[in-house]
Amino acid sequence: MSRFLPVKSLVYCNQSRTVEGLCRMRRGARACVHYTACEDSGKRSGRSLMTELEIIEGEDLEKRIEIAAYHEAGHAATAARLGLRLRTEGIMVAQDAEGLACYCKRPDSADRSVEANVLASFAGCYAENYFRRKLGYRERGHEEITWSLDWKEARGIEGRFSWDYLAGRGIKEVHESLETRAQELVAANWSVVKRLAADLLNREWEPKKALKSGARWSDADMAKYLLGHEIVAILGGIGINATSVQEC
Repeated sequence: MSRFLPVKSLVYCNQSRTVEGLCRMRRGARACVHYTACEDSGKRSGRSLMTELEIIEGEDLEKRIEIAAYHEAGHAATAARLGLRLRTEGIMVAQDAEGLACYCKRPDSADRSVEANVLASFAGCYAENYFRRKLGYRERGHEEITWSLDWKEARGIEGRFSWDYLAGRGIKEVHESLETRAQELVAANWSVVKRLAADLLNREWEPKKALKSGARWSDADMAKYLLGHEIVAILGGIGINATSVQEC
């Protein structure tokens, strides 16, 4: 059984904020108190950004790398489609099948901005599952993805919705509604997700680059990158106006 408690602080790209968040508790341990995005005020946090999703039995490394690329492409495609700025680091996948998507995760006071960030957080796992379903792979269950880093981020951001946005609804109802909408966005923009994932997978392996935050996103030495300006060019060619910035 789950319950919700207030979260006092979250770390966003380049800025720490105090927010009235909501945090799901499980087995007495706080599931989301702080998270570090691609950059956090220049601090060398050393914090891990590695996925908390378990390896599914029977999936070899090559398959897991491909799945990770679609996961990160789902984040980036949805973020760009909803008007969130991409970061210059772009999206990446490493030889240990860890991945990362860098975009501006600092919602302003507008509900639309908060909503876009929540939807972009959800889109990674839903893009992964959409890809798994199309190829006949086993999908990740909702209980599993609920405890992923993506869902931890989303639950914290949801605490910033205004009373006007909630309109008498509880956070749980809003959360479930946005989960459904994120799945619809992934399906509607699948050709975009597929294009970004394919371009990422077609890149050559190169030495892994350190993040400005010092956060650890992979234990591998080699990675593939699709940089922010490259994503912007790809999206521009299919009619999506996106922006890539060094600082959020």
